[in-house]
Amino acid sequence: MRTALLCLVAFFSINLTLAQHHDYVWLFGYGSQNISTDWGGTVIDFNTIPPVIRYQFNEMNFHLTDASISNSNGDLQFYTNGIYIANKAYQMMANGANLNPCQIAEDFEDYGFPLVQGAYIVPHPDGSNRYYLLHTDIGNSTIQMSYYSNFLYYSLLDMELEGGLGKVVAKNQVVLDDTLGTGKLTAVRHANGRDWWMMVHEMVSKKYHRILITPDGVSSLGLASTPYTIQGEEGVGQSVFSPDGSIFARINSVSFELGQFLEIYDFDRCSGYLTPRTKIRYDDDALSTGVAISPNSRFLYVPSFDHLYQYDLQASNIPGSKKTIDYDGFVEESTGFSLQFNLAQLAPDGKIYISTVNGTSYLHVIHQPNLPYPNCMVEQHGITLPTYNAFSLPNFPNYRLGPLDGSPCDTLGLDNHPVALYRYDQDVNDYLTIEFTDLSYYEPTDWHWDFGDNTTDTNPNPIHEFPSDGTYEVCLTVSNQHSSNTFCRTLIIGTGISATTEPDQPTDLVSVFPNPASTATNFRLGGDYLPREAMLTLYSATGQPVLTQRLMAGWSVVGLEGLAKGMYFWEVWDGDRQLGAGKLVKVE
Repeated sequence: MRTALLCLVAFFSINLTLAQHHDYVWLFGYGSQNISTDWGGTVIDFNTIPPVIRYQFNEMNFHLTDASISNSNGDLQFYTNGIYIANKAYQMMANGANLNPCQIAEDFEDYGFPLVQGAYIVPHPDGSNRYYLLHTDIGNSTIQMSYYSNFLYYSLLDMELEGGLGKVVAKNQVVLDDTLGTGKLTAVRHANGRDWWMMVHEMVSKKYHRILITPDGVSSLGLASTPYTIQGEEGVGQSVFSPDGSIFARINSVSFELGQFLEIYDFDRCSGYLTPRTKIRYDDDALSTGVAISPNSRFLYVPSFDHLYQYDLQASNIPGSKKTIDYDGFVEESTGFSLQFNLAQLAPDGKIYISTVNGTSYLHVIHQPNLPYPNCMVEQHGITLPTYNAFSLPNFPNYRLGPLDGSPCDTLGLDNHPVALYRYDQDVNDYLTIEFTDLSYYEPTDWHWDFGDNTTDTNPNPIHEFPSDGTYEVCLTVSNQHSSNTFCRTLIIGTGISATTEPDQPTDLVSVFPNPASTATNFRLGGDYLPREAMLTLYSATGQPVLTQRLMAGWSVVGLEGLAKGMYFWEVWDGDRQLGAGKLVKVE
């Protein structure tokens, strides 16, 4: 028995050193139509920095429920809209039909389940190639967007079956039979670094169900009481654990009359109990609301229809720390829809992405959520999607949280072996100045940067000015008491590209999406190339320049309002170096 336990501990110790890229592929959007690529699936792939956004033909409609999972290497495994489960080939998985047996699932069969955070997925804690899908039904609706649930279910999927496409081996297994709050399902690692906690609110109650997912299965450990009661029906909103697992927050928009409620708790990863910090009520007539927490677990963001709020969780008076960003009134030209704030999700690149309240082709972005407003850099409608997206945003817990070392329940012998990762952003005024953002995980305590120009730094998030144009290998080494890890990228600053590209053969440095496009499109300048001053010129079919815009490394949104539909040609030059060229189709 002792030998078997030691082998198990060794297995999970190795597992903690893996990449844990389970949230690296995001899927959302409408189901595809053969008559138009404006309608269909969108994929954001975070396996590269900056991520790649692309169209994906997909029969699944996402409404509000949206969950997917990749393996540790970032390869998509399966996904769901709460109605059925599809595999990585974008086809229905074996035994994947008929999730959530209830009348509303039948009513919304063609549209997707209408429940925010109605599902999420975690790897099986036993380390096998199996996954738990946790999901909940809708019991009734008496007013628009206000529901309760009767059951919390789990379904178990085995990815070793069907030639690696997976099969649902257990479906709609009842975990809770109770009158429950609506959706808002999320999870956090147990302090042992292996198991998973989730908290499920009991309807019109001061209590939460404590659910624990272990190698032995999914079980309820009973109810935990809090001093906060929500009156009336529950409405839209989200729940989130902070990336470090110490905080649980839940936002609930009950109704115009009763307002919106934000509950913030300290969370004990050993016991699964909540200790209240504060409850905030605000009345802003929100039709939609969400919540996300910054990577450093300090700042909490509430997108609430016409407003985006930031709270400082380290402030002595959290409600008094509120900063407000107002919706800028932007309306999508092709649809006439407004783009108020909706749901939020922290991404692997350390940014927070926010969906809109209507079927639009945009996302809002918080580029530096670790910083106080206004340095957090909120960019409204900062990402243009290749297809329209109705409300949804994928729902992911933090997969890169390890054990709580030294806690009473740190009993499995697992350690946090840090993994190094970073992204960078180029200064808009000085192309040689680069801001580096640490994305490392598993609790590093020390950082060492080598910029490849004979200079170093120990700041986790340094701003560095390179001496001149050139090629630099930038390496970040992170360490703690257990081990160290190094991640390197080669940055090319303002040099090394030749002007040899034909107009219809763009280089890999520049890509355009969506294309065709209507209101706007994205130009992505990748390949670790940081330009001096990259300039985009868009030409009409007769060769007349109709648009000129500077591009930065990464994504740049290029507005196409006012341009007639038709074929255009584009070129991107950095001084006398051509970075790319190609065609762009403008549609209505």
